[in-house]
Amino acid sequence: MGVQDMGEVYAYCRIVPGSADRREQTAVMREMQVAEDHIFADVETEEAAGQPKYIKLLNRLKPGDLLYIRNLSALGDTYPAIRREWGLLTKEKGIDISILETPLIDTRRGKLQYGSLIADIVLDLLDYVSEAEKSARRRRQREGIERAKREGTRFGRSPLPTPDNFYPVYRRWASREISVEEAAKLCGFSRGTFYRRARQAEREYRNRSEEMTERENRW
Repeated sequence: MGVQDMGEVYAYCRIVPGSADRREQTAVMREMQVAEDHIFADVETEEAAGQPKYIKLLNRLKPGDLLYIRNLSALGDTYPAIRREWGLLTKEKGIDISILETPLIDTRRGKLQYGSLIADIVLDLLDYVSEAEKSARRRRQREGIERAKREGTRFGRSPLPTPDNFYPVYRRWASREISVEEAAKLCGFSRGTFYRRARQAEREYRNRSEEMTERENRW
């Protein structure tokens, strides 16, 4: 089934730094026989971002209208953003979209036979790509963390330094002269931190004792 004309025809251009300039893109839209007052263009710079013309366009769109865009990046910088706007336009607004750089993506094609087939396929594809991107990002992060660990990078907050009075305080606590609250306060630790350092001191003492016993046995 061929492409059918329905509703009013609009065009939207999003000009970002490094892309084709506004005159070039709007000229392309005019060639598609889009009326001048139906062409909306947002020009973003490094100093100013935002899409006020796009918001204005959204307020004018009605079910059955057709929107020309040059490519999917007109709708956003990331696949989740593009997916959100695509769903808003095709599902909530009920309009058709034709992508000039990808002629096969025209939601009017086959609509009478298959309903919103093209729009749904693009939506599913954007979902897939978004998930694939997130999985790849998580994998790269995981690989980066593992590589950093192998290279000796430590993560998390740096441990508090052990104060000079820790071991005398620890011995007083171990002999039950003072409570854990008093010991922690004297060392400037929280109760949990003092317990962790105390367990570490106990392990160190045990290891030293085992080493001494082993040396004595060898003698």
